Amino acid sequence: MSGGERERTPVDRVRRLSDTEATFAYTHALMGGRGGLTTSFTMNGVFSPERVEAAVELWLRRLPLLSLRIEDTGGGELWFRQGTPGPSAGERLWGLRVGRAAEGATRFSLSLHPAICDGHSVGRLVRPLLDALFGVPGACAGKEDLPPDTDELTYESGGVCGVCVPGPARRAVTSYGAGAGPGHGRGRSAGVARESGGGVTLAIGPYETRRLRDWCGARRLTVSGFLATVLADAFARESGRREVTVATAVSLRRRYAERALISEPGCVLGVVRARLRAGGAGRDAVDAGGDLVGRARGHAEVLCSAGRDWRPERRAHTAIRRAVERETEGGGPELRVTDAGSVDTALGPHAGRVTGFRTMAARGDGALDGTLHLSSFKGALTVGLAVDGPWAAVAERELSDAMLLHNRR
Repeated sequence: MSGGERERTPVDRVRRLSDTEATFAYTHALMGGRGGLTTSFTMNGVFSPERVEAAVELWLRRLPLLSLRIEDTGGGELWFRQGTPGPSAGERLWGLRVGRAAEGATRFSLSLHPAICDGHSVGRLVRPLLDALFGVPGACAGKEDLPPDTDELTYESGGVCGVCVPGPARRAVTSYGAGAGPGHGRGRSAGVARESGGGVTLAIGPYETRRLRDWCGARRLTVSGFLATVLADAFARESGRREVTVATAVSLRRRYAERALISEPGCVLGVVRARLRAGGAGRDAVDAGGDLVGRARGHAEVLCSAGRDWRPERRAHTAIRRAVERETEGGGPELRVTDAGSVDTALGPHAGRVTGFRTMAARGDGALDGTLHLSSFKGALTVGLAVDGPWAAVAERELSDAMLLHNRR
């Protein structure tokens, strides 16, 4: 490194990536840039290019993390740096496409690098963009700082694991009827949207969503845990394995003593992994299928324990890269699950303007690998399913049937 470069470093470089951020950055790179999130939403109305460009300029001023790039220093560390045009500026961390969705509607597609946005904070990045687009008074007036380096914060262990349902079983609501038959708000199949980057999103209406939540709540299950178990069984049948690794993303924003310093956007995430015993392969699946609820409860207990035991690591970036490389090289099929909850609150006053909202996480890099991203909008559940290989049709069918509780007891 020359003397000039040493003098420029304090100006260009903002801070070193935390352990969590570096882990996602290396994973994203080793997957050929397919480790991020893509959120699509539609709005009533047609917006001129000039209006969109002006809104994006305000949005960038409000969220300086979007102007950053990631630089490999060459000495085994990744740093956020101020982005400047040119081939050596580093990796851009976001992309936005805007186009006509239907007559009188506009579709936005926002891609975000996993080092600056996790599945729990997508809506918090979309809202300031909509604030600027619609001229909300006071929008984008100040700056929201880059989230702090969590390696330097005080982690508070214990608390809720984030992957199971606490307390006793809830009593199921029975006023919805016995099935998902025809009628207002009801359907026999999940809506399917094919995504341009691969994978599908599956959506069910508010009625089916309430029915699914009641069914899971009465059995002390989360919806995400139930659907993950269904797909783990499908993974097992297709691969001939008895165990599947499930990696659950848990937000850590309330697990640091300095939580007031953590802004909503950013990557503040823990990934809890557990090897779960699936319902059998081949003929064994028939006999094991009746105990789906029991397996889902057992999976929740394993993940709950792993979530409580999770502790942050503070590793050198070279060690993080080696660990990511080992994971990427293969350890059997893995299913990655994120439950982002409701996005209505995050969108605030714009929720009424948005006519559709869905997020697709990175798809797997192997024949039996994949991700599930769950969120709800206006009471309706949407699941982004991203998989590779010929088993995608099987996964789509299994997931659709499970969301509608076909043949479930």
